[in-house]
Amino acid sequence: MFTVQRWVGVQAEFPEMLTDTGTGSHNCLGCSALLVVDNDAIRREVERELRSVREAIERCEEEIARHERLDLPAFRQWMAVQCSDLLDERRLIEEKIWGLRARLAAIQGLTQHGIRDVGAAFFWFHEIGQNRTTIPPYVRRAWEEVTVGGPEAPPAHGVKFGRFDDGPDDEQDDDFVNWSEGANGGYSQGFDDQTDRAPGEQEEIARHKSLYRKIALLLHPDLAGVLTKDELELWYQAQRAYAEKDVVLLETILARCDRVGTNSLTLSELRSYVQQANSRWATLRESIVGLARIPSWRFLLLSSFEVKARLQDFRRQLESVIRLLTSEATKMENELARIEGLADRWVKRRKGEGKQLALGI
Repeated sequence: MFTVQRWVGVQAEFPEMLTDTGTGSHNCLGCSALLVVDNDAIRREVERELRSVREAIERCEEEIARHERLDLPAFRQWMAVQCSDLLDERRLIEEKIWGLRARLAAIQGLTQHGIRDVGAAFFWFHEIGQNRTTIPPYVRRAWEEVTVGGPEAPPAHGVKFGRFDDGPDDEQDDDFVNWSEGANGGYSQGFDDQTDRAPGEQEEIARHKSLYRKIALLLHPDLAGVLTKDELELWYQAQRAYAEKDVVLLETILARCDRVGTNSLTLSELRSYVQQANSRWATLRESIVGLARIPSWRFLLLSSFEVKARLQDFRRQLESVIRLLTSEATKMENELARIEGLADRWVKRRKGEGKQLALGI
């Protein structure tokens, strides 16, 4: 808002600064009026917008909290009763898949640590599982690499591991699927996939630490003294946000902190808080849109007809998941059967080589 204040006595005190415009009027050269910006009205408008966004954020947070506190537990209890048969079936198939994946990952791990032939790896994996005592040292070393983890660089094939029983290179299985991802942790292969942080990530970390320090100066009990109930809740939220490195939430908490005092902030700072709060509000709205797609959203507010329809939809979803899991388990079983066939051929070939050595051929 702008106001114009006339200079009183300008014509009397500075007549030389007035000129005739030719129309009978006189204007002061650049001094006839003073333009003053009324910042108070602008500040009130920005503060009003900030309060409105904060209230919208609180409503979104309350809606999400209600789902987590009431709807989700009630939905899980209802689901455990109404869909117990399908849930038990899914759990059994998932346990079966984890076991199959662990076996395949272990066999593949052996092929990557000195036992290049897949059939041989299956054979020795089975022997180890049967607690055989006649396990060659090179196989035990390979197994230790699979179960414990070894150096990053894969060891060279050959004499170092005493590998005397691998077949010709053209008989190796180059199409062996990588089953190590998602396998049981007992067959970890010890790969180090950590990468250096990108510059953007480093800036994000520095930003969230800086925000937390500002909040701590305002809300830490040792620094700010006695806190109100709302301020104490904000302080707990700030600690969780810091642990989760949630920069947006930290910015919102700082904007919501009453101890900041909007009167001590510049107009640009107020506008910055409004922008940050709007960003947080947008994030919460997106979260609610995502939650609205899951069956537990507003479950306690559904009518009996809606609950029945949701039950049918959820059972169909579970049946679809079970079909996919069953297909995956079948695929793994077929792969194990194929590898077992390679192992039988490897054993026969090994026995034939042993007979030839015994006859001196």
